[in-house]
Amino acid sequence: MKRCTPMRAAVPALLAVLTLPLPAAPPQTVYRCGPDGRSYSQAPCADGKPLSVEDPRSASQQREARDAAARDAQLAGQLADERRQREQAAKGQAAAGFRTAPASSLEAPGATASRSRRKTPAAPADPRMSPPFRAPAAAASAPR
Repeated sequence: MKRCTPMRAAVPALLAVLTLPLPAAPPQTVYRCGPDGRSYSQAPCADGKPLSVEDPRSASQQREARDAAARDAQLAGQLADERRQREQAAKGQAAAGFRTAPASSLEAPGATASRSRRKTPAAPADPRMSPPFRAPAAAASAPR
């Protein structure tokens, strides 16, 4: 014979209460205040004008809007999961022409410059501009 714990006995009652329709909240009065009408208050103000803040949509329209928002949230979650999966799959892959070695393993700047035939151009004056494109040495010496 199974023993009925208090928690198991409370679950059906809790589900019954949660499925009851909730009464709509009474409409609140909102006042538009200030000389230019740019501030809002729940309390009446000297030169305030009451505004109607009731939702003019029917119950079915509100339900459709909630369903659409739930679908959008679900789709957004799926897209975020797919993006994370793509990022995880792409981790460790480098785009063509970019070094993947960490900066600590790269050679010292002076060692590379001594082996190169040309000097590296000076940094551009405007930090928003990129340095000029330099073709690799093999492509520069190839006949056209």
